[in-house]
Amino acid sequence: MKRFTITTLVLLAAASVNAGTGKDRLSGEQQGFLGQLMRDTFRFLHESVDPVTGLTGNTQDDFSFVNSTPIGLHIASLAIGCELGMIDADEAAEKFGKVLDTMEKIHFRQDGFFPNFITRDLANKFSSVMIISDYNFYPVGMVVARQVWPQYEERITKYLDSIRWELLYNEEVNRVVAGYDLATRKSAHEGLWIASDARCGVMMMVGSGAAPPKVWEGQIRTKMETEYGTIHTPGMNFGGTYIAGITGLFMYESDLVDVGATVGNMGWFQQRFSRKRGYPLWGWSNSFIVGRSYSAAGMIPEWNITPHALSMLLDYYPRHVTAALQKMDMMGGRVPPEGSEGKEWGLLGCYDMDRNLWGDYYLSLEQGMMFVGLANFLHDDIAKKLFTRDPVVKKGLELSEPYLRRDPKLLELWATRDAEPIRETRTVEKAEWERAAESVVELDLTKLVAHQPEILTVTQAEGVTVIGGPGDWKAASVGIPVSSLNIEGLDRVEFEFESFEGDTPSPGSIRFRMADRFGQGRWSYVTLEPRSMHYSVKARDIYCFTFDDVIENMVLLFERESWFYHQALFHSKDFSLHIKAIRIITKE
Repeated sequence: MKRFTITTLVLLAAASVNAGTGKDRLSGEQQGFLGQLMRDTFRFLHESVDPVTGLTGNTQDDFSFVNSTPIGLHIASLAIGCELGMIDADEAAEKFGKVLDTMEKIHFRQDGFFPNFITRDLANKFSSVMIISDYNFYPVGMVVARQVWPQYEERITKYLDSIRWELLYNEEVNRVVAGYDLATRKSAHEGLWIASDARCGVMMMVGSGAAPPKVWEGQIRTKMETEYGTIHTPGMNFGGTYIAGITGLFMYESDLVDVGATVGNMGWFQQRFSRKRGYPLWGWSNSFIVGRSYSAAGMIPEWNITPHALSMLLDYYPRHVTAALQKMDMMGGRVPPEGSEGKEWGLLGCYDMDRNLWGDYYLSLEQGMMFVGLANFLHDDIAKKLFTRDPVVKKGLELSEPYLRRDPKLLELWATRDAEPIRETRTVEKAEWERAAESVVELDLTKLVAHQPEILTVTQAEGVTVIGGPGDWKAASVGIPVSSLNIEGLDRVEFEFESFEGDTPSPGSIRFRMADRFGQGRWSYVTLEPRSMHYSVKARDIYCFTFDDVIENMVLLFERESWFYHQALFHSKDFSLHIKAIRIITKE
């Protein structure tokens, strides 16, 4: 197999930079706008820190806990801000030193690993599963810091060298695991998508010798050939731009056949989806949801956009991204919420396009991604340069390059798309929507089948479909094939039950998921209430996206345990559910 020298890698990186940034496509006024947005966003990262620990918080008002990813992004942002002269060098070093002092209290407790969520008092029990995708951006931040502050190099290196990356590699199947159980000191949740947010960690594993470069071949590479181009799983179903795109803030990826194509094509899907739906803005990613909570694992309603999703698409579509960010600004996105009056902290984290309402939070995770993306675009990929010049990362790149296929034609595709006219979207007024004619499709429940017949039973009795399932199982589901049903104008999904019998006072919830031919799905849940037999779930409360408006099946999920969907758990262990009808209502 051909060996690539470091010189070759530098040339490849330079080609990606020159062809992919597209800063020259913007006017001076637009570049000035992005520059001011970058400075304001950095101001948040500079100012919104815990005075005791030095750590960034979850939001501007909550320092009780924080995830390891925003800590890493905060460290990287301080280093980048220092390099760009946005903060006094001594002050930046002092701020990082306080973070390092705090984090060293847990660095060496267990193989360099620690829980993903860290409380202010650092009292976390090392008993949870550490997810590598969350964890890996903390060492990324430390790698960037090592390039900027030589006075801390020895301490940083001691931590980075202590990470036992080899514990996250399953040699038998040539795959990096998704998690690590801190209680049992064993790997957990086998397998990572190639388009997941753990590629920086994989690169560090290869560079440190903890995994062979062929590990890239072992990552899950399920493709979806959509009208927007090839997109790898999980697509939009686990977090939108964030999951596939965040690694591209630190590595040159826009011309990579697998992940570059995924990010670029998924971004173009979002831009087109916005126009198709009549939304004024676009940009979907895991974020806070206006009036609700954080959209973990893809719980993204289509009316909730987030500015940081676009920061990871600047390399791909700078004209369209900048226009959208400017429109967010014009629509009030930089007006601080109550309690933060007078602050100039950049764009708020989320916007409700149905109610024309901005959320109340600056989420440190989102602000970190926004700043790094803007700094890369405006300052010659500064984060990528800092990360990839580290000896361990450089070694990983050299070894990995033969396994990371590049295609310069992708850069041409991004430029061609970005050259398309930027058009205002015709917004559908609420009154117009309410007057629209309805189309009701009742699903054929006689076709409902159990996916685990040894757990769930499905029978037909006197015009109703009966689902039953005794036993101590964790999750089970039933499915209904649907004959090419277009849900573009989805208004609501209705469930009509005849009865429910269970062994718990509170039955809990049933999740439902409508999937297209690619397996991408829109989903929500119904919470069963005593004596309530009719449920109507409005489209506003249905999450996620399909790449195709035509769905091919609906699945009902009974989950007693779940990583993420705790509000939708099913409690009964011995139950009988009698279903009279399930209806999907669209408007034309």
